[in-house]
Amino acid sequence: MSPSKKKVHVFIVSDATGMTAEMVISAVLVQFKEIEPTFKKFPYIKTKDQIKAILTQAEAVEGIVIYSLVSQELRSWIRKEKRKINIYAIDLLGPLIDRIGRMWNLNPTFSPGLLRRIGEESIRLAESIDFTLKHDDGQGIETVENADLIFLGVSRTSKTPTSLYLSCNNNLKVANIPIIEGIKPSDKVFKLDIQKVGLTIAPERLAFIRERRMKYAGATDYLDITHIEKELEYCHRIFNQIKGLQVIDVTNSSIEEVANKVIESRQERR
Repeated sequence: MSPSKKKVHVFIVSDATGMTAEMVISAVLVQFKEIEPTFKKFPYIKTKDQIKAILTQAEAVEGIVIYSLVSQELRSWIRKEKRKINIYAIDLLGPLIDRIGRMWNLNPTFSPGLLRRIGEESIRLAESIDFTLKHDDGQGIETVENADLIFLGVSRTSKTPTSLYLSCNNNLKVANIPIIEGIKPSDKVFKLDIQKVGLTIAPERLAFIRERRMKYAGATDYLDITHIEKELEYCHRIFNQIKGLQVIDVTNSSIEEVANKVIESRQERR
């Protein structure tokens, strides 16, 4: 540390993680080259006794206190307490909450940790989408037991788009497994106590969908209606072996309609 710099002890007090308060005060102090801050963070603070102990520590080193507290009671108590011990404290949330409330004549919820919960929800959503992508088309079978839902069906029955739709809109970890004629799925599919959905379709509609996928134009069996009928027949034999499997016909259904049926069934299971 340069001799010309002033060392400042910064005590960050929050009823949540304290990350927001730390970022704000860091963004401010970095503008002052003469200051060398030392941060000490106190997250999930709920009581006056906890705060009193922090204020005592801050007073001992002539530090400053930055507090990000939703509770009106605690913020009011700090304002009174800091005068008694002659300490400098800055309220990050209080003035903004009060001003926004007056501006639109609204009452805040005064619920601590809401921002953290929103952040956690975003993380869970990202994890669900990542899981679904890694378990597309039979991939990741070794961790399929972590899925919330498993789709099964022959190729081009909308397994992948429906999986992603449910993942993005309902925060579900979805695995989809193709049923290939003559190849029995992993034993896990039959044993796991996870919601399982089989997707079926009319042979003529499936042939039409496959024909539109030009990259398969040269695969005669893939487009042949007789072969497709055999594929679906084998698929249904597998479906009949899976206990509790819900079968949905996607012939004339949109992805949204199929997803709604899955969610309704999921709610019934609960």
